[in-house]
This record gives sequence, C-alpha cells and structure tokens, in this order.
Amino acid sequence: MGKVVMYSSVSADGFVADENDQTGPLFDWLLSGDVPLDESGALKVSRTSYDYVRPYWDQIGVTVVGRHVFDLTDGWDGKPPGGMHPLLRVGRRAAPAGRP
Repeated sequence: MGKVVMYSSVSADGFVADENDQTGPLFDWLLSGDVPLDESGALKVSRTSYDYVRPYWDQIGVTVVGRHVFDLTDGWDGKPPGGMHPLLRVGRRAAPAGRP
C-alpha cells in the first residue's frame, strides 16, 4: 500500500494573498532564514525550520497547485519548490504554451 505525505500552508480566514496578490506573513518564514531549503536557493529558512520541513519534503512525489498560484509563480519554470516533481496544475483554463 502506498503512503500519502502532504505539505500545505493555509490561512484560517481563507485568504492567502494581500490586496497586491502577495502572500505576506503566511509564507514569510520561507524567505526569512539563512539555510537554503531547496537547490534553487530561493527559499531560505531557519535551521530549525529546515530540520523539520526538509525530511518530509523529501518524501513528496508530486506537487498539486491551483491555477492562480501556478500563474503567479509562472509554474516555477517547471521546478516547484523543494524539487518536488512532477507538477500537477489544477484549473479549467489551458496552461500557457509550453507548460504542462
């Protein structure tokens, strides 16, 4: 039998982005440290956060993301945070040319 490992960040009020479509405090911890969380170096967290998050990120086999986040991040150029592959985009509109 397979195993499901899920990583998720959500806000209690249902809103993640601010009026400028920036994530703000909900995801600030992903950029506020000095330890790279993935190979891109874009995400830098504290050592404590790295030691907690990285082991289970290494178990994730697919990234599922909504259409709006996919568009905001430009699909992370096909390399989602943490090196989690493949990337599954959920939405009703077609992906941009050249994107899955």
